[in-house]
Amino acid sequence: MSTAIEALGESWTDFQPLADKLTADGTATVDSFTVTSDMLTWEKKSKTVHEQKYVPSVIEPSFGIGRILYSLLEHSFDYRENDEKRIFMRFNPCVAPVKCAVLPLSNTEPLPKLADKIATGLTAAGLSCKTDSSGASLGKRYARMDEIGVPFCVTVDFESVTANTATMRDRDSMVQIRLPIGDIEQVVEGLVSGKRVFEELKKVYVVVTVDEGEGEGEGEGKVAAVAAVKLTKVEVTPRGRFSRPA
Repeated sequence: MSTAIEALGESWTDFQPLADKLTADGTATVDSFTVTSDMLTWEKKSKTVHEQKYVPSVIEPSFGIGRILYSLLEHSFDYRENDEKRIFMRFNPCVAPVKCAVLPLSNTEPLPKLADKIATGLTAAGLSCKTDSSGASLGKRYARMDEIGVPFCVTVDFESVTANTATMRDRDSMVQIRLPIGDIEQVVEGLVSGKRVFEELKKVYVVVTVDEGEGEGEGEGKVAAVAAVKLTKVEVTPRGRFSRPA
């Protein structure tokens, strides 16, 4: 009861009805308690308040772009099943810094030139692209792109020169498809924008198999390179020329 009366005493506007009631009737009710005029005295005074304190007095939220990026990196970090050394960043394609990588199977011309042409087309379409024409094995170059979170890799091999097709590798599943070079830009753009998913492409284009090995040694590069050369075979029939998985 005393707490309620003290709270009313902070403001004369709130306390005045109680004071008038006690003066007129000698009793009043405060929070279901009966108060009589001989139980308390009051006096109206003016008080100067220099400051008012609140708890908490200061709220300091800390939220910046750095924390968002740290959270994104932490949630995107992953590694291949049964091989913790093969790490990769599972960035969503729309936020990945590099959308696609173009890798020539070897430095033998005209593969690097064709790879550069594909990369130029992707860049012109507004898709950030990276090429790697180093002498490292194809498996190692795939691993490099996985580590920086590149969602898709396009590999140019010798069949690309003759059949005008290339392989596209999905980072998360490591599944590869064979598609016409002319379709690469619109396919990558659709995957990045979310209008298409890689699983649907498996129903449209030929799925190819490449053994990328278990590690990042030279053996992996040799296996991947040989498999890439033998991804498909070309057959000629009276109806035309077509490719199918070897």
